[in-house]
Amino acid sequence: MIDQFLDRLQQPRFGITFMTAVTSLVMSTHWAPMAIPSLALMILSIARPKLAVHPVAWWLLALAWFCAQVLVPERMEDHVPLFTIWLVSLAICLARPADEFLGAAAFQARMLIGVVFAAAVAWKLVFGTYLDGVTLWTFMIADERFQPLAAAVGLSGDAIEADRSQISRLLSGDQSAVSLEASTWTVTAIVMISVLTLLLETAISASHLAPSSSRLARLRLPSLVLFGVVTYGLVPVLPFALLLALFAMTVARWRREVMWVLPAFMIVIAIRVATLAF
Repeated sequence: MIDQFLDRLQQPRFGITFMTAVTSLVMSTHWAPMAIPSLALMILSIARPKLAVHPVAWWLLALAWFCAQVLVPERMEDHVPLFTIWLVSLAICLARPADEFLGAAAFQARMLIGVVFAAAVAWKLVFGTYLDGVTLWTFMIADERFQPLAAAVGLSGDAIEADRSQISRLLSGDQSAVSLEASTWTVTAIVMISVLTLLLETAISASHLAPSSSRLARLRLPSLVLFGVVTYGLVPVLPFALLLALFAMTVARWRREVMWVLPAFMIVIAIRVATLAF
């Protein structure tokens, strides 16, 4: 039975929909009631796979996630709207003839990745605090999950605490000047990392928006995997990691040789979560 299930997972129409249901279940950590329709669709995928690939099932799940975002917007993160759009795209693709499903799903996933990363690059270019390193610096000060990166660029624990104190003064309404201290090496390293991140996101966007016949298309999988390893090696956001892995494998036409992407992301996250616990 297990072998039969694994064989079905390698079939794009079943594999992509089942992994989307799994991603939905993990997404429900943002709001527990969403676990009910997500788990129901997972069970349906196993018990009645032909019913689980009916477009109506995915339209209903998309509607449920849309309602969740309206009801409790404070519980939702940026990847939830992206996931909801994917659910709509999946429902549309499932309405097409079976032999057209994979091509349509791969195109939808590719466009979603390209547009999202293009928007991220545009945001970073419009708001100048990213290119001068201030945005990344602030993340390293405010979010303890960035501690390994902070240590790598030379920000000591004492320096981080001092900077946090300065920012707290500013947020409390203190109008006096706030000065964040760091060595020249630290500032240079932060700016370099910011610029390299921008270049990586540009490569992801350009390679996914470019035609599949383009040489840029060869960068799709390696650039996305590099982004996932670096990002989730610091900030282990499991729902977004699952969604990104799902997109990457779908864009790569759900081939057997790209199935390692998902476990690779999960291993990276598991290692990071283990280090956070100590």
